[in-house]
Amino acid sequence: MVRQWLYLIMLVLFVAPVACAPNQVAVTSSPTPAASAPVSPLTSNILTSASQDVAWSSVVAAAKKEGKVTIYSYKMIGDTSAAISQSFKEKYGISVDIVSGRGSELVEKILTEQRVGQATADLMESGPTTLYTLKDAKLTVSSADIPVLQEKDVWLVDPRVSDETGHILVNSLNSYFGAVINTRLVKASDEPKSLRDLTQPKWAGKMTTYDTTVSAAGYNFFYTLLRRKFTDQETMRTFGRNNVKFAVNLASGSMDVARGDFAMFVGAADSLFARSAAEGAPVKAIAFEEGTVVAGSAIAAVISPHPNAAKLFINWLLTPEGQNMFLKDLHVASPRKDAPDFRLEALRVPAGRLIATTHEDDVEINRAFTEKFLPKLWKE
Repeated sequence: MVRQWLYLIMLVLFVAPVACAPNQVAVTSSPTPAASAPVSPLTSNILTSASQDVAWSSVVAAAKKEGKVTIYSYKMIGDTSAAISQSFKEKYGISVDIVSGRGSELVEKILTEQRVGQATADLMESGPTTLYTLKDAKLTVSSADIPVLQEKDVWLVDPRVSDETGHILVNSLNSYFGAVINTRLVKASDEPKSLRDLTQPKWAGKMTTYDTTVSAAGYNFFYTLLRRKFTDQETMRTFGRNNVKFAVNLASGSMDVARGDFAMFVGAADSLFARSAAEGAPVKAIAFEEGTVVAGSAIAAVISPHPNAAKLFINWLLTPEGQNMFLKDLHVASPRKDAPDFRLEALRVPAGRLIATTHEDDVEINRAFTEKFLPKLWKE
């Protein structure tokens, strides 16, 4: 796992761009072949591959019969949502319904639907820490057997890096910077170099960040720095009390910085400012001495009415075609080597300390978010 993330850091970020419930349809699988006489390893591999092809063909056929897949997502919005829906339907004849919203809200929606026996979502796309809530509730389904995961030498980081069982699969990579600044309000000579700099009174009232009472996204940056001991609790406490505005609506929070209502967004993910940067807003990412956190967004299949269509969609999303549709307007990095790099120059940072989140980090971040660690710290 560590080697995979180091490979990601070297090649992606800073080198040349490059369980079914009762009455639900079961995911199809091929029958176990009967015992036979010993065969050579080469013949065995051919037979195994053929069996896998037959099994996957059955999944595809069942998915087309289901005819629909519903995705709850916080990133598949606007043009991205439309392009994904159209492309997948053209390829497989399966309708795609995408419901957008904040991760925490969508999780609660799924939990409620499952509790009353009215499951609607087939998939949820969010951060791994949010998806662990569904996995812990035993509502997710493993997709470890999909064909795309068997491809060799195409991954910068294995999609199973957050969950070896394949319930939660990374589909994009985000960089959480020290800050994204408005260059008209922050002169080059005044750019903060660390979180400690933002405890100074001169930045009071000029900063915004995630509302960590409703979004786990802010924990990727702040709590990872604390957990890895790249900052201390007193610095974090003092920063949070320096008249920081906590943005409940992330879209408006990023626009506040792009318009100049605030000088910077602290701990921002690159995807949050992609639209503003693409439209030429005076925004720029800066790395802090403490480090830049690299974390994946992910997707998980849940117990649902369309399990085969859900599995087929995840497989498609992780192919070069699916990655292109998903990432081109998000401007973030792909876990694949052979996918285009859509990141924008304004949202690239010089090489420095890079902190790649691990499965253990994701579990701890989810726990801290559930316990509202940061809001408590900032209000003590």
